[in-house]
Amino acid sequence: MGAAVRHAITRWAKAALAVAALGICTAAMPAHADTLIDADDDPYSDNLSLSHSSNQAADTTFASLFSNWRQMDEATPLTPRSAVYVPVGRPVDDLALTSNFGVRSDPFSGHARMHKGIDIPGPVGTPVYATADGIVNRSERMSGYGNLVEITHGNDTQTRYGHLSKLLVQPNERVRRGQLIGLMGSTGRSTGSHLHYEIRIAGEAINPLPFVTGSERAMALNSRSRVALGGPTAVQEKAAK
Repeated sequence: MGAAVRHAITRWAKAALAVAALGICTAAMPAHADTLIDADDDPYSDNLSLSHSSNQAADTTFASLFSNWRQMDEATPLTPRSAVYVPVGRPVDDLALTSNFGVRSDPFSGHARMHKGIDIPGPVGTPVYATADGIVNRSERMSGYGNLVEITHGNDTQTRYGHLSKLLVQPNERVRRGQLIGLMGSTGRSTGSHLHYEIRIAGEAINPLPFVTGSERAMALNSRSRVALGGPTAVQEKAAK
């Protein structure tokens, strides 16, 4: 886990403590969309050292921190609700995985590559939801991602939703956790209908599964198949800049 990611997580933790101590609703919400959009537009990497196993130590930290946020968010109405800006919501109603975060075989090239998100299967037209409050950075066609929605949640945190069949939000639009933002599809570099879902902190893709806690996470892991559904190549993403 990079220093920038650790710094961002520390800021989240300090914000949580400050909000709880003051007993007020402090918004971690960004005031506007990012003016400088993350230049790392490839959801794959040839750096295989960024494997899922190398992130296992970080998983416990993420799970613990965001479990505390979830508890704050689900507490009484008097409890501050800054936790709504942390992406612990479900991007779809029925969670299953066809491809996990980490090294996998690219379904197009057959080569081992680092997958920077998770693939969630479903029929074309399946509703896709924002996993936290935020502001839309992108809602557009983005080469191998196909139709992509990118949301910034403040404190250097972003989520990405790729391969959508339909975009239902606009850039600079303010969205809420659980809001419908698009419909699942197979646009871009894809071999079947699914959602490519990413979480990024300080520009670095991290494993989304620790954000999906309890029975939801266990159910997703148990239903994961070995089928890889594809995604954009580095060449395609560079061409889309």
